[in-house]
Amino acid sequence: MTTETFGPEYVRPAEKDCPNCDCCTARLCEKGATSILECFGHTATDDTRETVAGCPCSSEETNGTAAWRAGKMRATMRAELKPLPVDVEAALRCVAAGESVAEHAEQMTPLGLLRYVAFVDSRPVITELGATYLAARREPRFTTPVEVELVDVTARTARVIVVGWSLTEPATVLLDQLISATGLKAEELPGKFLEANANCYTEHADDLVLTNISLAPPLPSSWAAGDIPLVQDEQAAADQPVGRVDGAPSGGEA
Repeated sequence: MTTETFGPEYVRPAEKDCPNCDCCTARLCEKGATSILECFGHTATDDTRETVAGCPCSSEETNGTAAWRAGKMRATMRAELKPLPVDVEAALRCVAAGESVAEHAEQMTPLGLLRYVAFVDSRPVITELGATYLAARREPRFTTPVEVELVDVTARTARVIVVGWSLTEPATVLLDQLISATGLKAEELPGKFLEANANCYTEHADDLVLTNISLAPPLPSSWAAGDIPLVQDEQAAADQPVGRVDGAPSGGEA
């Protein structure tokens, strides 16, 4: 029996290597950087997962990745809703201050599991997640309007104006966070006003973390028609002396 061939065997072209790491293809890193699953969560086998675990292109330790943004949000929500036990938080503060942690050896384990503390030459050092947690415990948070300017469905991010922080400088947040909180589709978000809790005293846009996001209530119908009350006019009217018309000559009749 003979076997007929129909041309050369097809070989799939090799994927381009990522220029920024030694473990992934460029395509995998592009996907991993925009996903909270990181590169690890987008590989099919145990062998490849072991190879790409901790890839810096998608790590929560790398500024701007989806995992990084999600990590800061989780640390902030823990600080707001379920703070660390008193002894564990005290240990974290000691690490942040560079103080001795000899009395806090037991607390290092939960802090390491939360990735709030890392170890360099067997010495505990605070991570960005740990610093985010402590900042959220310290800084006041305010309910503020948030305007969605645009969304990037490829990068899975949204550009927003956090009114309580800046009227002109935008911040970047996770698109899927807004979709989950509002129930809107990505294409419906631009131009929408939301309400959220934010750390409005923070200095840098990258450190803004939004929680408790919801659609802003609609404006009163009279406002939509242009009849917006002016606070300064109301205050000026309240400051007028009672029983006298402003501008009447002294001693004369009104």
